[in-house]
Formats: sequence, C-alpha cells, structure tokens
Amino acid sequence: MKNYQILRIIVAMFVAIVVGLSVSIGNILPAILGIVIGAMVSYIYKKSTNEIVEDERITKVSEKASRIAIVVFSISIALIGMFLITLQNAYPDYVQAGYTLSYSSVALLILYYIFYGYYNKKYGY
Repeated sequence: MKNYQILRIIVAMFVAIVVGLSVSIGNILPAILGIVIGAMVSYIYKKSTNEIVEDERITKVSEKASRIAIVVFSISIALIGMFLITLQNAYPDYVQAGYTLSYSSVALLILYYIFYGYYNKKYGY
C-alpha cells in the first residue's frame, strides 16, 4: 500500500509537470500524452502488485465522497447558473454561461441517475 501511494504521488507530479510545460509552450499534445502515460503506469503497477491497494473501507469512503461531491457541485452550478440568468438585464453577456451551467447541472444529475439505476439493478439493492 505504501509503495502504491508513493508511485501515485510521483505519477501525479509527473503529470502536473508535463501539463504545466504543455500549457507554457501552448501545445496540448504533451499534456494528453502525459495524462495517458500516467494513467497507464498507475494501472499497470496496480495490476502487477501483490500488495493490498484497496480495501472495503477505502471503497466505502470513496463512494460517500463521490456522492457528496456530485451533490455539492450540481447544486452549486445550478445556483450559479440561475443567478447569472436572473441578472440578464444587468449583465447580458453572462446569460449564455448561466444556461450552460444550468443544463450541465441537469445533465450531471441525469447521468448520476442512469448510473445509479444501472448499479442498483446490477447489485440488486
């Protein structure tokens, strides 16, 4: 578990450095390659190691954190979108951003419920 955490930190630093350099030179290809290489290295190490890298507690905490993050994010972007739409008389340039945020919130919730229904059927809860 300890070796996997160290590897994840190193991979995250590598990806951050590559993406930073990619932004500074104005080319997106190195950023995409860095992310793909980092994901591949992490995946290969996780599959080839014999250490326990995940247990039930980590999975449960991750599930709860993901659900709360989706709820907070979707509510936040819905409220910001609504706020920008209501200010259309004062700031007409931001109306499109408000609609985009509102529709993104709806799309995120639809996607959540699709996956919720799928996993609910799959695991029979």
